[in-house]
Amino acid sequence: MSKTPVDICNKALDLLGQVADIGNIETPTTDNEKVCARWYSDTLGFLLRRYMWNFAVWSTELPKDLVAKYYGYSDAYKLPSDFVRLVSIDGNKALNLIDYKLAGGYLFLNGYGDSIHFEYIRLIKDVTEYDEGFKQLLTLYLAANMAFRFTNKQTVVERLYKMIEVEEAKIISIDGQEQPPTRIQYSKYGRARHGYTRRNNFMTRPVEFVTEDDNASS
Repeated sequence: MSKTPVDICNKALDLLGQVADIGNIETPTTDNEKVCARWYSDTLGFLLRRYMWNFAVWSTELPKDLVAKYYGYSDAYKLPSDFVRLVSIDGNKALNLIDYKLAGGYLFLNGYGDSIHFEYIRLIKDVTEYDEGFKQLLTLYLAANMAFRFTNKQTVVERLYKMIEVEEAKIISIDGQEQPPTRIQYSKYGRARHGYTRRNNFMTRPVEFVTEDDNASS
């Protein structure tokens, strides 16, 4: 069971046929350590941002910042230092229906209070907090990113991405099943005005869409 970034890296190296294990990517000395150090953080950040991982979702209260300004927005909130991706604002996951701006490390809004409830994907570096499926995908993506450097063969890269395609579908499906469906209620007129469609919904877990008209007829 992987417990450290080095464990993840060594498993990725196994997939690439590298027999020499590494021992450190914080202060790398060997060639293998330097390549793993070059790719690990970027691959981790990419994969955390790619999906709404249950283990990585966190929530907090953000106080209004009275100094930061952005044209067209009245309210500013400083993003957490471990912010990776936005999930919801004041409990609203239908982000396409919210007029907001992410810029310069801040979230900008109009007409919100002195603080907001903020849900997001956070950057987690402790491997022991990762879901086992996430560890598997991180290993595969890391191997794919390093494959050409170690093997100089495009066929190896393609083989790894085929493995990712198969494993990713299964892992994301399991992760999504561990949360109840998210219920998003909207006005059909507001939905049309904002151009909101099911196709551009970003969430990976099941979603139940309910219009005001549906509620009225039930």
